[in-house]
Order: sequence, then structure tokens, then C-alpha cells
Amino acid sequence: MSDTCNLQIRLDTELRNEAQTVLAGMGMDVSTAVRIFLRQVVTDRSLPFRPTLDPFYNSANVAHLKKVLNDARAGRGIEEHALLGEEN
Repeated sequence: MSDTCNLQIRLDTELRNEAQTVLAGMGMDVSTAVRIFLRQVVTDRSLPFRPTLDPFYNSANVAHLKKVLNDARAGRGIEEHALLGEEN
């Protein structure tokens, strides 16, 4: 048997609880899932999934947000209107 060690990580309690629930439904605990993950990292020599950014922050959206912000700062595209429920 090889030597063993402890791995300690900090994570959000809600994330841990949700992960425990999902993993229990698959018949395993968090420690087993972490061991599987790390074994796959070693086997593949990479992450076993492709990390991606939130699609909201894709280059087209970021460019649009910058344009809208610049327009707003320059006073373009700003319309004044009554608030909902406010009488004229």
C-alpha cells in the first residue's frame, strides 16, 4: 500500500452540501469524487473537462457593454421618461 496524505480545501458550505447530495445519488462521497478527479488529471495530464467562462462575458457581449457604457458616459442613447406608476 502506498503512503497516504490528507488534502484540506475550503469551499462554500452550500456547494459542499449540494455536491454531497449529487454524489450520494451516484453512490459515492466527496472524497471518492476528488480521488477520481485527481486520478483522471494524472491519467490525461490535463483537466477532465474543458473550463469555459460564463457565456455572458464572451467577446461580443463585452464589446457591446463597453460601447453602451461609453455612449452613456457621452450622453448618447439616454432618454428621459416618467417612472412607472408616476403620473404626468
